[in-house]
Amino acid sequence: MHLNIFYKSTIVCCVFIFISHICLANEDLYNNARLLQKEMKYNEAIEAYKSYLTQPIAADNLSASELSKYTQALVQLMNLYQSKGEPQECISALKEVYTASAILQKELLRDYYSVMGYALSRTENMKEAEQMMLKAFTVQLHKPTPERYFRDYAYAAAVFYSNPSYQNEVTYWCEEALRQSQLSENKSGQQWVMSMLGALYKRNGELDKALELLQRSKEEALQRNDDLGILNSLHSLIDLFLYWDIPEYANIFASEAIAVENKMRVKNPMISAQTYINKGRALYNLGKTDSILFYTEKARQLCQSLPYNSGMVDVNLLNGIYFTNKGGSSLESGIQELNFVTEQGTVANRAKAFHQLAQTYLKEGNNNNAEVMLDSLYTLITKFGTQSYIQVNYHSIIEYYLKTNNLNKLQMYYKLMSQESKTFRDKRFNFKLVESIVELQKNKIDQDIELVKIKQANMRLWFTMCTGIFVIIISVTVLQLIYIKKNNARQMNVANKKIDSLVNKLNKSDKEKQVNLKEIREFLKTKEKHRELETFTPFILKESGEAKFRQAFELQYPIFLHRLREKVPSVTRREELLSMLIVLKQDNKEIAELMAIAPRSVMMMRHRFRQKIGLSPDNSLENFIENLFK
Repeated sequence: MHLNIFYKSTIVCCVFIFISHICLANEDLYNNARLLQKEMKYNEAIEAYKSYLTQPIAADNLSASELSKYTQALVQLMNLYQSKGEPQECISALKEVYTASAILQKELLRDYYSVMGYALSRTENMKEAEQMMLKAFTVQLHKPTPERYFRDYAYAAAVFYSNPSYQNEVTYWCEEALRQSQLSENKSGQQWVMSMLGALYKRNGELDKALELLQRSKEEALQRNDDLGILNSLHSLIDLFLYWDIPEYANIFASEAIAVENKMRVKNPMISAQTYINKGRALYNLGKTDSILFYTEKARQLCQSLPYNSGMVDVNLLNGIYFTNKGGSSLESGIQELNFVTEQGTVANRAKAFHQLAQTYLKEGNNNNAEVMLDSLYTLITKFGTQSYIQVNYHSIIEYYLKTNNLNKLQMYYKLMSQESKTFRDKRFNFKLVESIVELQKNKIDQDIELVKIKQANMRLWFTMCTGIFVIIISVTVLQLIYIKKNNARQMNVANKKIDSLVNKLNKSDKEKQVNLKEIREFLKTKEKHRELETFTPFILKESGEAKFRQAFELQYPIFLHRLREKVPSVTRREELLSMLIVLKQDNKEIAELMAIAPRSVMMMRHRFRQKIGLSPDNSLENFIENLFK
């Protein structure tokens, strides 16, 4: 009997040791996978996650925290394939893991369906993705946590985001995901959902909600140093301003997005492609068509390994519109690019492509093809009942059908034009967006003023305590500051005249551009009135002055700074200013006056910049800068 008890105890101990070894082995696999992922060893990390997910389960009843670790491994496995730009390979890997993993087939079945549904949406297999996502909601979540609820609602919103029949549900899922994130310690993905919800508010005309949410999502991403989150917010803001015909702001945010993308260490090809596409869209709406191909070509290189609707459709649409408007030898290329869009693009992009093709064929006198495109456009718009404003020129269509005495088609398009005209009037006369911008900026200025007041109160207390000791030092300092102030005032007056002259020179060739910049300039002046006077700064090209100059410069030379940063990744802000002034043919004396520094400092700056670039004594800085335009 004692022997039996001994044997039983031995077996229990062995089982316990065996289970403990399995747990430790699984823990090591997971930690190793996370480490490989952080080191950007993606292939090794993928294999480690697969091994972790398919290892034998150490216990029948895992804790909520252990289950969450398995779901994290599943999500990270998908993210690694998405980062590599291999969405189709991701589907195969998830199916392989599911077949070999008992835990995915039982406790984590809903988690698997949810992740698979989102992964399928990245391959353009939207019907199967939607079915998989709806299937996930039919399975009860085992030992639920706010993080897992958040993931399900966020993925569902992303999968059904472009489905016109599910817009109410998408809004609900986004709002529910954000509620779950408030209960969660891990806020990863929160900013992404905020960007989606902001775009939905935009669609519904709730502009104040949209702008506030997108600005907040950007600020939160900045606080976390989340570059991907910052880009998602900037892309949504660009869409918002382009939709409401304010391309000046869209272009500013597009430039900011490119700066963020350039400094990212780990890049996502899909997000990077969208960054360049958005810059091209902003430039097109500003009428700066000559620079579009530079950015669409960069986007095209990134999109080649991605599903078509993950970026290439936007590249084809932009290039197609550009080439068909240009005409001549580019016409056939433009028609070909637009035909790609009509076959595979989203509803809105297909409608834009049909419209552009119809306009092109009418202009070329090819009426048969034009009518085919117009019929396709009408069918598409009425079939999906889309309320999106796609900038259709119904006047030319109606004029055509008037000439051909086709009253039936005339009535059809006249009805559409009436509906579109209402949307256009709503856009033009809806001042909520501008009011929201002003209100947000006003609140920011008010906060800055309060901070200044607090700082001043603290300074007064400090001076009161130390007056007796430092009275002589303060007196001497005040006299020095008065002298510096007078000297700086003189330099600033000279520099102000120079900067105004440069801005005028940049703008005088394009009267339309002056109208576009007027709102920004007036806004900057208003902002300056609320800011405490910076009396002792030695630089005129600072704060709003520099921003005003950079905006004007970029409108005239949209590609220059991008190419300069490509050639000299470590270029500083002052070296950028030096380069821009050289482009504008300013000599060393004029540059010194503009930057409020001594001419010898300009010479030293040029010398150090030449060293950084690696120019030989035979090559001038002017030649290097001139070559950036070639």
